[in-house]
Amino acid sequence: MTLQYSVHARAADETMRPNVLMIAIDDLNDWVGWLAGHPQARTPNIDGLAGGGTSFTNAHCQGPICGPSRACLLSGSYPFTTGLYQQPNNKDMQLDTKHFHGHLLPQYFAQHGYKTLAAGKICHGYPDIMAFQAYGGKWEGFGPKPPNGHRFHYHLPDLPWTGTQTDWGAFPDVDSKMPDHKVAAWAEQQLAKQHDQPFFMAVGFIRPHVPFYVPQKWFEMFPLEDIQLPKVRRDDLEDVPEISRQMHELPKYPTMDFLQADNNKQFRLCVQAYLACTAFVDHQVGRVLKALAISQHVENTILVLFSDHGYHLGEKNRVSKHSLWEESTRVPLIIVCPNRYNASRSDLPVGLIDIYPTLVELCGLPAKSSNEGVSLVPLMSQAQPEWRHAIPTTYARGSHSLRSRQHRYIRYEDGSEELYDHATDPHEWTNLASSRQHQKMIAQFRRELPQRNAKYHPATKKGPVNAWFRQHLAGNGVEN
Repeated sequence: MTLQYSVHARAADETMRPNVLMIAIDDLNDWVGWLAGHPQARTPNIDGLAGGGTSFTNAHCQGPICGPSRACLLSGSYPFTTGLYQQPNNKDMQLDTKHFHGHLLPQYFAQHGYKTLAAGKICHGYPDIMAFQAYGGKWEGFGPKPPNGHRFHYHLPDLPWTGTQTDWGAFPDVDSKMPDHKVAAWAEQQLAKQHDQPFFMAVGFIRPHVPFYVPQKWFEMFPLEDIQLPKVRRDDLEDVPEISRQMHELPKYPTMDFLQADNNKQFRLCVQAYLACTAFVDHQVGRVLKALAISQHVENTILVLFSDHGYHLGEKNRVSKHSLWEESTRVPLIIVCPNRYNASRSDLPVGLIDIYPTLVELCGLPAKSSNEGVSLVPLMSQAQPEWRHAIPTTYARGSHSLRSRQHRYIRYEDGSEELYDHATDPHEWTNLASSRQHQKMIAQFRRELPQRNAKYHPATKKGPVNAWFRQHLAGNGVEN
């Protein structure tokens, strides 16, 4: 379902504050039609939304895993300010009244007269029932899953690191058993209602988060014999610093050795499953868009759609996020503001941290001084303002990536560096950090690195993903 707003339609009464509908998708990378990340992606509803609003083609998360990314987006503060670099536990974020509790995006809207409601995955490590006045539920989380711990394809190795739900296969038998189906149904019901005050509604979809399970009909959209595999290089990590290999190692996640065995058998199955999951979640998004389109709220509802981070499908020898490279950091981001801005695209570097100040400005709320992001309204109005050179992403204290319009620069805690030129190397295969002709550019990136790296937040969850993180966390006072 393509949601279209007419720029000639009657504008809402200026005395009425607009509603907000925020759609969050878990682990969706650029495999959507409008970002052309994979030629076989089938996402007509998300693509239609992009065509009717402002689509940001160079948007990036600030933390390449769920917890830090969502904490940053919802608090408006960078990970290097809050110290929330890794997954949070389930209690200490709500005790933090400086950065999180009482400061989250929906809480700020509630403080200014909005009705706030949500369903599905919005927060991570902070109770959704505390973030919103009404919470519809999350149902079966990342399930449903086959009984008795059955796995279809990827079986976890017996290693002493935090595990993964990574697996792929056709399950369950019908859409109605999927949590995302139930979340979409909840949204349909809420949008059909009359609300006596402006609302801030958040809808959180799980897929394509692992396990890559959806009913068989979604797999049938992508015949296995026709699957096109991402371009990968087995020697891709040979020119990165040793700390990069150590930090990015994921012993419990699928490797290229596993994926490419037996003539790429599992690689094809995995890619097929991810495409099936993206098609499935696009359909759920379409249900929500249709419900809005036929509702009384359509002319006065700002809509924002984003993914919390990207995902690797074989690139850099991994099937996961957990990295400072392009596949992990780049996300879809679309904002539709009815009757105010024409459809447009921007390739300037923006971040999920910019959503908070953008919605505050669009809804006419007082600016929040603690917000470290920048309102995207000037880009939506195509005003061509002066803009940041690069947007940061942080993974582990002291390690950052900076993405500009053309380049990605990475600096690790020990000073090691990577540099990639997307004009000539969109796959980030060639590290240019030692190139003499790029030293002036690298110097500029160095000046833009965070000046302060906060200590790890008390909410930091125990359990490292690899040997490097175990040592790193212990050296930073986080006991495992």
